[in-house]
Amino acid sequence: MRSIFFTIVFTCLAALPLHAQEKDSVFGDYAAYSAYVDRHIMTRKFSDLILRLGGRDEYTKEEIAGLQRQLEGVWPGDFLQSTVFNRRDLGGGVSQEARMYWTRSSYGYFYALLHQRENDLVVINFALNSDSTPIMNRF
Repeated sequence: MRSIFFTIVFTCLAALPLHAQEKDSVFGDYAAYSAYVDRHIMTRKFSDLILRLGGRDEYTKEEIAGLQRQLEGVWPGDFLQSTVFNRRDLGGGVSQEARMYWTRSSYGYFYALLHQRENDLVVINFALNSDSTPIMNRF
């Protein structure tokens, strides 16, 4: 099985304008974040996921389209099931989690570093991979 690894790191999220934060990487609460991630990964809407979680300023439209095609090649059919299989509270409102998605013949793994602020949840960093090892190595 081919392994695909995709990571976006945001070290200066606080420096972004408030308007951009409302749009990218910020959710009203954990339930909104969770539903968004599950819905987009389960249906393989990877480009929308990447853009919403902060890739809008990192990639051109052509690069996003290429990532969508590449990830569809790795997972040619929608996922059937999902689970959060590792979640850790790191203190100070920071947590990390690993999610697993599967079809009849393949698995996908998602990692997120999250920050629960007073009124919203911010995705600081995320990764998507067809191999569990890079995801598990983040814990």
